[in-house]
Amino acid sequence: MEASKSVTEETIMVIPVLRRIGEQETELVLLDLNDVLYINIEKRNIVYHTLDEKYYHMSTLSELYDHFFDNGFDLLDKTNLVNLNKIKKLDNKQGKVYFEENPTGDSKYATVAFIKQKLFQNVISRAIANNTNTSLEYTAKPSNESFRILPRTSEE
Repeated sequence: MEASKSVTEETIMVIPVLRRIGEQETELVLLDLNDVLYINIEKRNIVYHTLDEKYYHMSTLSELYDHFFDNGFDLLDKTNLVNLNKIKKLDNKQGKVYFEENPTGDSKYATVAFIKQKLFQNVISRAIANNTNTSLEYTAKPSNESFRILPRTSEE
């Protein structure tokens, strides 16, 4: 399965952009590039002009956060917006979330700010439990005359 395709003349290409609705409010819309008459820069922002309106290119994480939060994305660090529906492991020591249960040195990860680790511990733990089909409930089982705490899977 090919992850990307080249753009051809007959391809319909849409991009997420912002439409202003009022002084401070925007809404996220998908703009068909076939409707764009021209693109220019206004106050350091890329602006797409159609026959009737103009649309603004999303260029900051805070703009993305405002519109992607309801889809499970959150700012876990000042440099990244993470899809909480995809994380599967948290490394508290290194401040990283991984997108696979058994990460390797080549695994993709996103950093988590130290303060966010503390503030979001429950949110991240619940997301990981949901994404890995495990429970946040724990059971204590004896192991060589000591007790070990193990997470329970949803099947138990």
